[in-house]
Amino acid sequence: MSIELLDMNHRDAVIDAFEKANGRIRIISPFVQGGMSKYLVDSLDRGITAQLITRFYREDFIQSVSSLTALKSLQSAGADIYALKDLHAKLYLFDDNLAIIGSANFTGGGFGNNIELSLYIEDEYDLIERLSKYFDQLLSTVCTAGDFKITETKIEEESLIVQKAVKGRDRTSKSNPTRFGAVVDIPQVPVTTSVDELENILGISGEGISAVLKFEGSAHRRIDPDGKYKPNHYDRKGIYFTASSKSPRSLTEDTTVFLSAVSWDKSGAGVPIIVGRAKTRGYDKDNNTDGTLIKEHPWAVDFPFYIELYDIETVDTEIRNCISLNDLIGEVGYKLYPNTEKDPTISIPNIKTRHHQKAYIAITSYAANRTHTMLEGLFKKYGKSTF
Repeated sequence: MSIELLDMNHRDAVIDAFEKANGRIRIISPFVQGGMSKYLVDSLDRGITAQLITRFYREDFIQSVSSLTALKSLQSAGADIYALKDLHAKLYLFDDNLAIIGSANFTGGGFGNNIELSLYIEDEYDLIERLSKYFDQLLSTVCTAGDFKITETKIEEESLIVQKAVKGRDRTSKSNPTRFGAVVDIPQVPVTTSVDELENILGISGEGISAVLKFEGSAHRRIDPDGKYKPNHYDRKGIYFTASSKSPRSLTEDTTVFLSAVSWDKSGAGVPIIVGRAKTRGYDKDNNTDGTLIKEHPWAVDFPFYIELYDIETVDTEIRNCISLNDLIGEVGYKLYPNTEKDPTISIPNIKTRHHQKAYIAITSYAANRTHTMLEGLFKKYGKSTF
């Protein structure tokens, strides 16, 4: 599924999101602490740009619920930080295809010890676009309200005041009322999402999501189109598997996996080609790529997670004779993905790029049924290999 409920695994999810980001990160969080800010600093060090909207309340720093040291490390690393009063929202945007929204502050407690509830949203472009507009409008409103960017000088001056305030604290001390930040009206982002669309986005519609395209190989490690596809086998454990660069938490025992070799089609176009199907044992947090697996399959060093596959059926012919993703798009069009199936105006080029840089991507029940039918035709024509 493209939307996952996070309850006990916030930390793993957000670390995964930081590692996958390659362009920009935008965060709204009232509280910021060093335990989590280091992941954003690491992202900034590899060229990511970042914007952060947060609270800048003196009492928060005195009570250590938010950290000036963390803000200083982020500001020094290149993050643009802005102060907003009365902030309570928490939003994390990674590039334009991943978001986390919920109760967790950007702190060790928020992503570790506290009981939190959030949504992990990936590849739901319409929804993420609305969240992105919310962030951009809020930031624009903050900037219009005045000079509320948090500078190095502002942090250093506040640090000296807070240090003195902490030393002078006792049980009779009153809360410090000093607050820096913009006062703004809540930005209004038009919401046109229907109930049916929300049910589809959240995966609670009648049909639900039943299958994924699982990409084998990568753009820099394409599989030979003139060879027959053979599934990955983990000799030490005696299992077949597929590996992923992201934690495959959304894959369950009920998920059908369409094995899609990243290769070249008959016309020479570089495109995933569906070569077969399989069932999966589902996500297991203990299935982490180790040295033994890497020794058997050196390419797995770039894929830290794996899931077990069974009931594997592949077409007994060269990869180039199988189902090009472009051909499948030609068959089902906008009905291929859950987040496009209700928009007949979406362009084919847009659909063709939705899988880029993905380990796997969910498809609709309609597309899954069509893919099954196309595979059955190829099995009849070329024969079937089972594993």
